[in-house]
Amino acid sequence: MNSPMMPWDRPATAQPQALSLLGALESQQEMSWVCTPEHAPDALDPAVIASVEEATARLDRLAPWIAQTFPATAQEPHPGRIESALEPTPDTQTYVTELMGFPLPGELWVKRDDSLPISGSIKARGGIHEVLRLAEEYPEPEQRAELTLSVASTGNLGLAVGTIGPRLGFPTVVHMSTEAKQWKKDSLRAGGATVVEHPGLFTDTVAAARDAAADDPATFFIDDENSPGLFAGYAVAGQRLKEQFDSLGRTFTPDTPLNVYLPCGVGGGPGGLAFGLKLAFGDSVHCHFVEPVASPCFMLGAATGKGAAVNCADYGLSGRTVADGLAVQSPSPFAFEHAAHLISGFHTVDDVTTLASVNWLERTSGISVEPSAAAGLTIPWRLPTEEMPADTTHLVWLTGGSLIPVRDRDRLRGQAATAALQWSAR
Repeated sequence: MNSPMMPWDRPATAQPQALSLLGALESQQEMSWVCTPEHAPDALDPAVIASVEEATARLDRLAPWIAQTFPATAQEPHPGRIESALEPTPDTQTYVTELMGFPLPGELWVKRDDSLPISGSIKARGGIHEVLRLAEEYPEPEQRAELTLSVASTGNLGLAVGTIGPRLGFPTVVHMSTEAKQWKKDSLRAGGATVVEHPGLFTDTVAAARDAAADDPATFFIDDENSPGLFAGYAVAGQRLKEQFDSLGRTFTPDTPLNVYLPCGVGGGPGGLAFGLKLAFGDSVHCHFVEPVASPCFMLGAATGKGAAVNCADYGLSGRTVADGLAVQSPSPFAFEHAAHLISGFHTVDDVTTLASVNWLERTSGISVEPSAAAGLTIPWRLPTEEMPADTTHLVWLTGGSLIPVRDRDRLRGQAATAALQWSAR
């Protein structure tokens, strides 16, 4: 099952390639666009580097409080660290190789942010860091009681902010679309957060939440589209991943690279990770963004040159996908500015591939994730394998899923099994 592979060398051939890209995007074809990211010394903004270092220091400083408040983080050797496991998945690699019909050079690994402590997703890093930053800015209980935290979320960022905000004494409001998962809304309400539901797409929810916060000076809006604090919190994972690989005796060079596959919605999480990965690994890492065919906002922004001003709806793309965490019509301006030029490839997947990937991952490695988390599983096989070093390491970043209730998980298993059959019948 081969997808169009369109190389792009910035900046000389960007416009001709953009013309052919647009047709594929508008027709909602699965496709990959391999890029040559910038490697100039100023590719990483020094101000953002400083904010990442500050975020790292803050999370280390507050680790004792985190360990005490959330016992799941109290494990040695880093009690209070919000971090996930790093695991090889040889059985999944063998299985997907058989499906694809050709071998993948190197080894397939997964980053288990699906089971990240506290809120069970990648959003725990950025969301919790941002609330901790605010808690230090407002140290007195009465100060926090008078400041309402507001966030717009399809669920995972809301779970992170909505879990820790009330614990620190902040009134917390999470704006969600009516189509967001009911169990996430129930969990937030049970934890003390207020959930406000909005009809329409997630883009409409964000706009409504931002407007509501702007009208209330006592509300702080945690904006996933324009938050340096969230971005820095996500980026902390880069150095921690390096420490994990170092402890296993695995190092990387441009000739023995690390390829990382990141599901992308608005881009704050994967953008922060890409920045942190480049900061930690330099030219030895290649970051790939993976988006739904109905909502490829980051790829579309890069292809058209419109950046964060692009809107998928203007190109006839609905934004509706089973990967609800990736259902975004426009990318984050902050993430686009600081991460788009670092990306080695943009890729799209349809709902059948996404759900089938959920099935393959659980069937072969016993890992159960939400659809958004599985989006990157097939992407390593799309890259030009003839140019790939034999000792390439492929890391699929699993972004969420451990908190899915049993009833919802069983329903998802059924959908994923059906999709796997559909994929095989193509």
